[in-house]
Amino acid sequence: MIKRLCLMAIFWTLGCAAQPMPLWKAVQDQRRAAEELTLQLAFLSAANVSPQFHSLHQNLSLPDLPVEERDRLLLLGFQLIEQFNLQLSERPLGSDGLGEAPFLLMASEGGEYPLLKAAEQGRLEQRVLDLIPEAMVYRLARSRVARLMELADLAWPEFDPAPLLEPGDAHPQVDHLRWVLTQLGDYQGQVSGSLYDEGLLLSVQAFQRRHGLVADGVVGPRTRAWLRVSPRVRAQRLARNTLRQWHDRTRFAESYLLVNIPEYRLRWVTPQGEKFSTRVIVGRNSRRTPRMTTEVVSLVVNPNWNVPRSIIWRDLLPKIRLSGDYLTRQRFDAYDRQGEPVQYSAEQWQLAAGGHFPYRLSQRPGDDNALGRYKFHLTNSKAIYLHDTPEKQLFDRSRRALSSGCVRVEGADLLARQLAFEGEVDLKRFNHARGLGETRWFRLKRPLPVYLVYWSAWVSHNGVAHYRRDIYHQDGDADHKNAIAMRSTFGG
Repeated sequence: MIKRLCLMAIFWTLGCAAQPMPLWKAVQDQRRAAEELTLQLAFLSAANVSPQFHSLHQNLSLPDLPVEERDRLLLLGFQLIEQFNLQLSERPLGSDGLGEAPFLLMASEGGEYPLLKAAEQGRLEQRVLDLIPEAMVYRLARSRVARLMELADLAWPEFDPAPLLEPGDAHPQVDHLRWVLTQLGDYQGQVSGSLYDEGLLLSVQAFQRRHGLVADGVVGPRTRAWLRVSPRVRAQRLARNTLRQWHDRTRFAESYLLVNIPEYRLRWVTPQGEKFSTRVIVGRNSRRTPRMTTEVVSLVVNPNWNVPRSIIWRDLLPKIRLSGDYLTRQRFDAYDRQGEPVQYSAEQWQLAAGGHFPYRLSQRPGDDNALGRYKFHLTNSKAIYLHDTPEKQLFDRSRRALSSGCVRVEGADLLARQLAFEGEVDLKRFNHARGLGETRWFRLKRPLPVYLVYWSAWVSHNGVAHYRRDIYHQDGDADHKNAIAMRSTFGG
């Protein structure tokens, strides 16, 4: 007890003098804690979420850094990571802010005392490990980010526009292609040569797959765009999205539907693994699918589509002005403000579409209905839901930000039947309704949580880094806004 009081008094005195005791070096546990904390700071510096992490990492990397200064920086680093984790945890899903303004952090007073106690008990390393997610993918991502930052100062090829590169072609840019794919770990073959050979083809296809491209082996504009992305930007994107996934996953239930917007994919995740996975279409940039937490509460078979006013004005009125019989051909019913049906000639509809248009439109169920055969009703105030679509061919596009905000689901029939079974719907009535042309609602006895997330980079369980287009400009790396803010605000 006396020893503990003495240590605390010494620590407090040294803290007041801005010369903390060597907390991070005395024994093996403390040395390992220092090494782990340094790696965490390097990862957060690469993520570029706060200039304070960048400054700490830079200073800890200085040669011949005095022991006392190193210990002070490590203590400050621990406290700032705690504050960062706290701030991030308090932000709801969809509002993590990791691609926006930098986090401004402040070390809490007295934060050194719990560390002193942990050091006495030989638990300092565990206290540092408690700052990070337990998930293996975090460590895989951190290792990948560290490798990318080792490449950050290399001169990176620009890959100026050139003719398409296909297997068998000979072109000077093939040398650059080999070099970049080697640095990124996609290629282990001959490091020089201007001939696009079979070995390089397999590496290009692997690169295309992990960037969400069509893996045809043709090096065109989209593949070149990804080849131009520098290691520093890759590291920042991967680190930020790893933090975003950690933030989001803390809110997840055991079983849920997950829509990853930039990946254009829906998954049904259970404790036993993935139950269902399919391609989706999400909102275009001008009509974004929001990040949010919700749940499927009802299945709607043969839904009618009550068209939102915004879509009437943006999409339907131009079509009606062009062709007055558009509403008839697409099986729309129109209603006035009192809810009474409105029946006009083609010419009258064209005239009405050029004015105020005070009518409500509803598309009848059928094969041409914009919602397809199924609507998955979600609880939210934004009129966002999952649904089928008659335009099945759109799922074959690699870029599928095409909707007005809702999520169109490929294989909606299979998803609906599985949800009906899991949600304890009367299957006899449900199957009967599928054969009818009328709208039927089925409430799930067990609603299923749904998470709409925005993860544009991640590391798979085998350590492969995947990237997708930042379709809504959420990652903040297009013009390095945070880096600019860091230099102008902190001069470092």
